[in-house]
Amino acid sequence: MNPAAAMADIVLGLSGGIDSAVAAKKLINEGYSVFGVYCVMHEHGKQGIEAAREVAKEVGIPFDVFDASDMFEQMVVSDFISKYSNGKTPNPCVTCNPNVKIRSLCEYADKIGAEKIATGHYSGIGHENGRYFAVKSEHKDQSYMLCGLSQEQLSRCVFPLFDTEKSENRLCAQDSGLSVANKKDSQEICFIPDNDHASYIEARTGKFPEGDYWLFEEDRAVGKHKGIINYTIGQTKKLGIALGVPLYVKEIDAEKNRVVLTKTDVVNCTEIVCDNANFQLLDENFTQTQAEVKIRYAHKGAKATVINEKNGRLRIIFEEPQRAVTSGQFAVAYDGKKLLCSGTII
Repeated sequence: MNPAAAMADIVLGLSGGIDSAVAAKKLINEGYSVFGVYCVMHEHGKQGIEAAREVAKEVGIPFDVFDASDMFEQMVVSDFISKYSNGKTPNPCVTCNPNVKIRSLCEYADKIGAEKIATGHYSGIGHENGRYFAVKSEHKDQSYMLCGLSQEQLSRCVFPLFDTEKSENRLCAQDSGLSVANKKDSQEICFIPDNDHASYIEARTGKFPEGDYWLFEEDRAVGKHKGIINYTIGQTKKLGIALGVPLYVKEIDAEKNRVVLTKTDVVNCTEIVCDNANFQLLDENFTQTQAEVKIRYAHKGAKATVINEKNGRLRIIFEEPQRAVTSGQFAVAYDGKKLLCSGTII
């Protein structure tokens, strides 16, 4: 073990980007003894090692690399391919955080005897009635991405960037002379650099077959789609079909290999069911509650009743119909800034 590791009381995930670099500076200023860890999670992951190593050198903390690629393949990539192959739309970042990123940092912290772990997420941690929960940030809120974290994981997390702005953190990096100060933000899907998820999946599974575009209003085939992994609920662009009116993806029927289209925008969902429920401020024994529910990361949230059906299932009834509710995405319930619970939309 690196002798410096025995002195560290917090393990920081260093990504080689601005946010984690500034998080390192803030933690040091707050008096933490910090140990930086870069997690390699996929074939493109090694590209950031040297940038992270340089940041660790610049801020004066010890540094190590943790290989989490097998874990990432099993927990994130396999889930990503499976969901798309079955007509669903996953969010790999939400899946990664509890199952790979935060888990890896906790494992490394255990190895060196550190109590806490930290990342550059824009979120906070709350604690009430014996429960830990993620808290919305005022600016670039990423609490949604942390909805799957367990109580044990949350109890160990520190998020130094809570209620800071990206612009001020970039200035902080510049003022501190950090080599990553002008680095661009990372792409949406870290393990698919060109963001072409369909090509990525087909390189691993083989070509997905064409199937019928099915027009809902007329209950008939109106053309051919190029494989169900290319579509998501609510999509209206890049459909490659023209019927003289706007068209929207209403449903993806993997069993029949159909992409169901409709002439009416899909603002029609008032009730959803979720599985794999995770409980943060609310525990698994709550019956029902009123909440603001986000059905995707960019969703502004909508008023709803959240009913705990037990056995890991939630039923969510919205006050007003919601657009493009998508199987495979996460529904996350809040009370103000406090994250209550979440589940995977069925």
